[in-house]
Amino acid sequence: MPFLCHTRKAALLGATALLTVGLAPPGARADIPDENYRPVLEHLLGVVMPPKLDALHDATDNLSEGIDDFCAEPDQDGLDEVREDFHAAMDVWQEVQPWRMGPLIANGRDQHIEYWPDKHGTATRQFRKLMFDKPAIYTDREKIAETSAALQGFPALEQVLFDDKLSPKLLDDDEDGVFLCGYGGAIGANLERMTGELVDEWPAFAQGMMEAGPDSMDYPDAKFAATDLYRALHEGLLIIVSQKLGRPLGDGPKDGKASRAESPTSKRSLRNITHNLTGLFAIYDGKWGDTGEEGKGLSALIDSSLLDRSFRLNWQTMVDALDTLPPSIVELLDQPDGYQKLADFAGQVSFVNTLVEGDVGGTTQLGGGFNALDGD
Repeated sequence: MPFLCHTRKAALLGATALLTVGLAPPGARADIPDENYRPVLEHLLGVVMPPKLDALHDATDNLSEGIDDFCAEPDQDGLDEVREDFHAAMDVWQEVQPWRMGPLIANGRDQHIEYWPDKHGTATRQFRKLMFDKPAIYTDREKIAETSAALQGFPALEQVLFDDKLSPKLLDDDEDGVFLCGYGGAIGANLERMTGELVDEWPAFAQGMMEAGPDSMDYPDAKFAATDLYRALHEGLLIIVSQKLGRPLGDGPKDGKASRAESPTSKRSLRNITHNLTGLFAIYDGKWGDTGEEGKGLSALIDSSLLDRSFRLNWQTMVDALDTLPPSIVELLDQPDGYQKLADFAGQVSFVNTLVEGDVGGTTQLGGGFNALDGD
């Protein structure tokens, strides 16, 4: 990706000046005993993730109820409250989203929850036709799950609640307003249903990973199961670099386009990444807000305290850089130096991912192998 070349080089030089450890490939070492991976699986899958899925389900339930309350008596204050409910649910989803495994991706569930990236503008075309035809199936809370994935999750609800031309119609008691309220209510109910399925299906999936061994059809040993956690960390960062930042950055400043970012209408593209990084770091660290315990994630397999400190410092440097940026790529690219700031941050994320590939992947012996994003 051309735009990353200069920024990645700058990030590498900056980080090398800051830290002189953590970049050397690990030397030959004995294989980590398979049983060492099992406590990591048990902690991350059995202790850390379930409360977060509960929180996601609670947030979408609150969002669904909020839409219904607003539509019963629509006014601007109510719309503002529903928008806050949307942001609260999206915050939790964006933390859970990078854990791309099991029920999260089964039958394309992650795409039904959030259809993105939409490389071919499918949602835009379908949404335009939807508003023209107003088919009843999209206001049916049971049948909306049978419709296009592009029109039944967070991005579709984002258009209803935040689009400058559509959202004012929610306040009108006319055909458009009634349809949009019915459609928004159906999306909210569908999101609540899907996140409830995640809560219900996760324990059996997690148990299967935690019981990895010769008798398992899916996970012949604990290391094989733990590779899914490493892959989630690695690919989560790749998605941020190549899609969440790479798409709006394009091939250069003249090609930069904020509309290609995630969640541009609700102006939270970088806010999403902030929450992505929170969920991703939990895989490494083992602590996620008030849930879990520091040092019980993949870092438990790191046998060098110096390497661990180096990785944590580089991660914090990346997070601190993001904290200096606005929540929206739309807002950032409106600034004279916004494109360069965004490209520099993309370089920092790319650099941290090289540490995941080399240091974390090498030291935990989980790196290498198939990358699901190859060819994307």
